[in-house]
Amino acid sequence: MELKQVHKYVYLYFAGQTTREQEVILKDYFTQPVVDANLVQFKPYFEAIADERRQNYKGKLAVKPASKTNWRRAVAIAAIAIFGFFMTQINSTQAIQPIPEEIVFEEFKAHMYFVSQKLNKCHEGLAHIGTFNQATNKFINTD
Repeated sequence: MELKQVHKYVYLYFAGQTTREQEVILKDYFTQPVVDANLVQFKPYFEAIADERRQNYKGKLAVKPASKTNWRRAVAIAAIAIFGFFMTQINSTQAIQPIPEEIVFEEFKAHMYFVSQKLNKCHEGLAHIGTFNQATNKFINTD
């Protein structure tokens, strides 16, 4: 293997662009006892990766049956959701009922609107009376 090619593979390796075959070539190169002086700094890294790959876990993993726990968890979530739904319904029905002051205010607004309409109608009638008075004053001579 040419040293120039190994330098290129190291650069590609740390850029995350190597193929599996190129990684195997790098692993083989850095497991040799003699490495180029420019690449010595990477040797501990590749040795640590090789050591980690050799390690195996020989113990047993405890696996708990999850069916009962998942069922209980689903029931608890459903109960919380139903409780939350009913709490929002209770709060929304209580918020709709107005207090007595609001009822009185709404009645007052309705009466004031009615009075305003009647006053506007009377104002229009007074405008007609004013024009009637002007027309009659032309024909009636008040000496």
